[in-house]
Amino acid sequence: MVHSTECSPERRDPPRPRRNQTDVLLEPVPRLEWSLATEAHPTAAEAAAPASLRGSWIHTAAEQKVLDLYRKLHGPVSRLPSPWWLRALDRGELSSRNEGFAFEDDVHRLLVSRGGWVFVPWAGNGETGYWEYAPSERGTRQAPTTVALTDDHPGWVQVVAAYTDGPPPPLPLSGTAGLLAALPVVESW
Repeated sequence: MVHSTECSPERRDPPRPRRNQTDVLLEPVPRLEWSLATEAHPTAAEAAAPASLRGSWIHTAAEQKVLDLYRKLHGPVSRLPSPWWLRALDRGELSSRNEGFAFEDDVHRLLVSRGGWVFVPWAGNGETGYWEYAPSERGTRQAPTTVALTDDHPGWVQVVAAYTDGPPPPLPLSGTAGLLAALPVVESW
C-alpha cells in the first residue's frame, strides 16, 4: 500500500497554534465604542436639567478628541446618536461644546421659570433631553407640547404641538428669544 503525504491529515488541515482557553480575542467595534463614549448614568433625582446629563466621555474629554472620534466613526451613511451640539460643532456652526451647553442651560432656565415645563432626560442614547408642557397633556392627546433642541436649523429650537391623531411638523424657532416670543401661543395649544 502506498502512502501519500497529500492525503495525510497534516496536509489537509495545517496545525493551528493552540490558544489558552482563558485568552480573549478583542476586536474593536466602532458602534460599541461610540455607545460607551455617549453613555451617562444620572440618577432620576439628578436628571432634572440638561447639565445633569453631561457626565459621559463626549461631555468631559478634550473637545478635539471627541470631534476626532465622532468624525472617524460618523460616515456618510452612519448617523451616530449624538447631541445636537456635537453635530453643529462638527459642521462649524458652533464655536465650542461649551457654547452648546450654555444654550441648553439658557433654554432650561427660560422654560422652568414659567412653570408647567418638565425636563425629560430619557431621549435616545447620546441625545440631550427635551421639555414637555404638562398642562397641554389633557383629554385624548397622545403627547404634550414638546420643546427640543436640534441642529436642523440655526435657531437650534423646535416645538411640536400637543396632538391627538399624529405629530404635527416641528415648528422651528430662532433661539431663546424666538422661544420666549412664541411661548404665549405655544402654551395655549
